[in-house]
Amino acid sequence: MSAYSETDFCSKEQGLDYVFGNMSAIYGATFTRHWEGVDPKLVRQVWIDACGGMLVYRPKLDYALKHMNQDRPPSALAFAKLLSDGPRIPDKPNFHIGYDKHVPKGSEVAINAMKEIRKMLNDMKAA
Repeated sequence: MSAYSETDFCSKEQGLDYVFGNMSAIYGATFTRHWEGVDPKLVRQVWIDACGGMLVYRPKLDYALKHMNQDRPPSALAFAKLLSDGPRIPDKPNFHIGYDKHVPKGSEVAINAMKEIRKMLNDMKAA
């Protein structure tokens, strides 16, 4: 399993720009002519719908780009299949903010705050 790294993630729009930029460089005019006469907004929306949340994880994008057919650009559905074959998107780690029972001496404010919190919790339980 891949380790979580914030830098591996982007927005769907950034991911699609990355994919389309690389495909333009790889396939040249063949890629851009593929959608002649089609509204560019529609093309982007279809690709975003087909690829979904997989567009946000850069290692998946790189995997799919490396595994494309050398002779012709993939369709949105074919690229989505390549993305799904790529590395699993790691879960974002959960950070638990815990309660530290050891309050340094002289921390009257913290001690008083904890007393107030305990009182509020007890009042809530009693209600």
